[in-house]
Amino acid sequence: MKSHHLFTIALALVSTAAAAGNYKSCRFSSGTKSFCSAPFSGEAVILDQGRYKRCRFSSGMKSFCGAPFSGEAVVLDQGRYKSCRFSSGMKSFCGAAFSGEAIAD
Repeated sequence: MKSHHLFTIALALVSTAAAAGNYKSCRFSSGTKSFCSAPFSGEAVILDQGRYKRCRFSSGMKSFCGAPFSGEAVVLDQGRYKSCRFSSGMKSFCGAAFSGEAIAD
């Protein structure tokens, strides 16, 4: 999957506790984070107040989150980053360990 396509369908996750964290664009191999770049600016999907939502980021900091997310995004699931499906902000299915670029803290 192309990097720009991943950003279009959504990306990333972290925990609610890390919601104030410094989000970065990271490279993953077999579900494990291997390298992260400078702070992220743009849109990504994260866990926010108990639901997965598409949020805006500026210099790695969350600035605004919309309604609960439906679609596909890369999130941490059972200790590995995976591409998962969401419906109304709830995770419904996760595939194999993810390799590629996504947003993480």
